[in-house]
Amino acid sequence: MKPLVLLLFVLSIFSCNQDPTPATTASANPAKSNINEDFQKLFEEVNVVKMHLFGTNEAEPTVDDYPYVGKVIEESSLKYLGDGLQPNEIGSIYACYRTEVSNFYILRVPGKYASSDLVLASWDDASSKLVKVLDLANTQCDEGLCHQQDAWLTDLDDDRSLELVIRSYSNDNGKISDESFSVLSQGSPGKFTKAPEALASLAPPTSYVMYQKK
Repeated sequence: MKPLVLLLFVLSIFSCNQDPTPATTASANPAKSNINEDFQKLFEEVNVVKMHLFGTNEAEPTVDDYPYVGKVIEESSLKYLGDGLQPNEIGSIYACYRTEVSNFYILRVPGKYASSDLVLASWDDASSKLVKVLDLANTQCDEGLCHQQDAWLTDLDDDRSLELVIRSYSNDNGKISDESFSVLSQGSPGKFTKAPEALASLAPPTSYVMYQKK
């Protein structure tokens, strides 16, 4: 009996000393997104520090003078785009960038006259589509009345969560009106809300100058 008792004692010690990590590690890992890899590769990945986003007046911009030309999203991949991210009679949809932090997608989409506007999107696993988060940048002029909105993606407090600075104005025959400046922070996944005052103070308006074509 003594050998049997000794064996049971040794086995009980061994079982108590087993590392439980393998059982908990799997549940701690986040689920992998179901986004199609070939579709995702259309978007160039960027590590954002301070990314200035602005629209274009050109119907067919070139990479030499506009950084958000992107790659056209062909018909076979349009199924991965949600509402508000579909081509129309104005123009096509272009895949521009995917942010390394927060995994946002930047697309060039039809504006009033051409594919001239930039929007922010995020991937929704439930629908298996990119869904529009908000409008980033646009510029247009009609009979002397011009409107421009620029945006900046940045990590103001270095917490690996991106903030969004949006600035806009209207110009009526040389007279500036309807100016606005706002700082947004991420709330629930894929959503932005008005940033707390302390965080917004890290983005002084003088550091965010809107694009002016030379």
